[in-house]
Amino acid sequence: MEEPSVLDYFKEKINPRNWGKPGIDLKPELQEGESDTLIPEPESETEWVKPRLEIPWRTLLALFAALVAQSLLEPTRANKFAAIFLYAVALGLIIFAVYKQELFIMNPHPNDSAVMETGVRSIQFYIFIPVALLAFYELKNNLFTPINLFLWLAAIILAVWSLWQPKKKIDLYQGWQKIWAYIRAPFLNIHFSVWNLLVTAVFAVAAFFHLSQLASVPLEMTSDHAEKLLDINDILSGKYSLFFPRNGGREPIQFYLSAALIKWFGAGFNFTTLKLGMALAFLVGLFFVYKLGKELGNRWTGLIAMLFMGFASWTNIIARVGLRLVLCPVFVAPVLYYMIRGFRRANRNDFILAGIFLGLGLLGYSAFRIMPFVVVLGVLLYLIHQKVSQKRKEGWLALGVMTLFAIVLAFPLLHFAIQYPETFGYRTITRMTSAEVPLAKDVILVFLSNTWNALTMPFWKDGSTWVISVTDRPALDVVTAALYFIGLVVVFLRWRKQRNWQDLFLILAIPVLMLPSILALAFPIENPSLSRAGGAVVPIIIIAAIGFQSVLVNLWKKCRGLFNKGLVVTLALGLVLISANQNYDLVFNQYNNSYANATWNTKEMGEVCKAFIESVGTPDNCYVVGLAYWVDTRLVAMVAGYPTKDYAIWPKDIINTTSDTRAKMFIIKSDHADAIQLIHQIYPNGYSTLHQSPIPGRDFISYLVLPANGN
Repeated sequence: MEEPSVLDYFKEKINPRNWGKPGIDLKPELQEGESDTLIPEPESETEWVKPRLEIPWRTLLALFAALVAQSLLEPTRANKFAAIFLYAVALGLIIFAVYKQELFIMNPHPNDSAVMETGVRSIQFYIFIPVALLAFYELKNNLFTPINLFLWLAAIILAVWSLWQPKKKIDLYQGWQKIWAYIRAPFLNIHFSVWNLLVTAVFAVAAFFHLSQLASVPLEMTSDHAEKLLDINDILSGKYSLFFPRNGGREPIQFYLSAALIKWFGAGFNFTTLKLGMALAFLVGLFFVYKLGKELGNRWTGLIAMLFMGFASWTNIIARVGLRLVLCPVFVAPVLYYMIRGFRRANRNDFILAGIFLGLGLLGYSAFRIMPFVVVLGVLLYLIHQKVSQKRKEGWLALGVMTLFAIVLAFPLLHFAIQYPETFGYRTITRMTSAEVPLAKDVILVFLSNTWNALTMPFWKDGSTWVISVTDRPALDVVTAALYFIGLVVVFLRWRKQRNWQDLFLILAIPVLMLPSILALAFPIENPSLSRAGGAVVPIIIIAAIGFQSVLVNLWKKCRGLFNKGLVVTLALGLVLISANQNYDLVFNQYNNSYANATWNTKEMGEVCKAFIESVGTPDNCYVVGLAYWVDTRLVAMVAGYPTKDYAIWPKDIINTTSDTRAKMFIIKSDHADAIQLIHQIYPNGYSTLHQSPIPGRDFISYLVLPANGN
């Protein structure tokens, strides 16, 4: 039969005898493995002749109950018992809606029937083995050198060359002809589509949330930032470390990224550059959140996940605080994406990419060290759900490929861990064992309590660490938390019905990714933590996106007429706007204010010192009079532009400055009466200026001493 045309479609639609019938299907072709909705097509004709208006009241009530329940867990009106009751009601309504076929559950992408390639390029692989061993040996003494860097990169290239499977045979001559033709007549081919514009718009929203007011929110640095800037200064001075041991030890990616921004792109040696590097890294990782959502649903799932992740306060805060914390979810997303896609397509190249990102992630943030266990969990769940022995063999092969590339990419960290195990494991050991403080007698109860607190963090309390959170409130906004709850139920029911390993993996990955926070057994007050549990935000947001899409698509399918469908669109946009607005307030108002109230105004002090140095003074004659529990005096010098200096001076040492006849500047806490009196006695002709802060207790005095000769 001939394919129906668009004209045939409209003829059928305007014929009254055909009203209420399914009609001609003109759906566009989908990409490989993609479905267009979260629900299956109707199984019988009776589904097409339902009443014109059928209100999906169970789904609507479930959504309403979840939203009200989560709103009752906000700090201003916390009522956890009423919230638990309403969440239980929402749970029952969701199950009822699924049972009544009011809420359908999407079928994920089916696995391809292809068989994974097992061939290896022998020559390249045999060269790879000694090069890799030599690279690992040379990556010693915590120092990158031209030799070990070359060997490490050569080992990576050889490993990829040995195992990568091109889609088609590469014709080098033809490829060179195309390159030469482009050089002779360059052109730019830009393809626009409504969907690409929509994805770009969502990305722009994320960029706005993460780059807006970056220099001022938050404004002040902490001692942790001082340590980071010192590490970056080491790189700029020619010391290329594999691992940075200051303050318990840190992985290297952020420092080299920040150093590159300073040296190659002219960024300043300051707090803003630290924040900019992490914001850019997050935006790159957001692309893989979109791809992961698309892999676990369809392109709408990916778009919704990208949107909610893009403006989530959780990721925004841990990115813009300028520490390396956001690198955990940044690398979790591509590892999950390539691993899950690899099993679906039986494609070894995907596992190579998953292993590469797994190894790179280990060079990013210590909480990512749990990710190899997440990968093993995923492989085991895949194996358990397979009935064909060939697929089980492919599962073990996939694990071997990912392990190989993860190890090679993580060579610098692994060699450091072997050579300096105490330094490498210091932070982990002190949090999990009694190395620093004694463990509680019943450590099992502490573990269970930590687990409960971490798992409920999205709904209840995100911890008491003001640097990385709006303390003691849910980690998610009201809308996202409610959708996450709905998504959890939907994904679990989908697994119960269809036994897709991806669904169970998506749920179980959350507590495993939270283990870096849960295992703070010696310091349970540090759990939950938005940073150490940061990797869990990826599956959490994906599940929330699935919940959102499940509700909206099913409402859309039940509605008839433009007005009713317009109500569904209005509901969707309303929920998105409410979520975005609350997340904006959480970051730019609540977090910014609480952070400002918890930090000292070292930026203002540094600017005073900088003005003094640029006018009558020198970098050596600016001092911050020391006082316990006051400012980190290194930060004042860094803001002034001198990262290797420390402007601290204790009151008893002020007298020693009289031998220097040049101009001097002293910064003193306004209520440090003894120091103020002493400096007036030593330099009675100085000029005192009070710098008032809108935050109580932050006032300070700058005391200017002119040169002894009066010039």
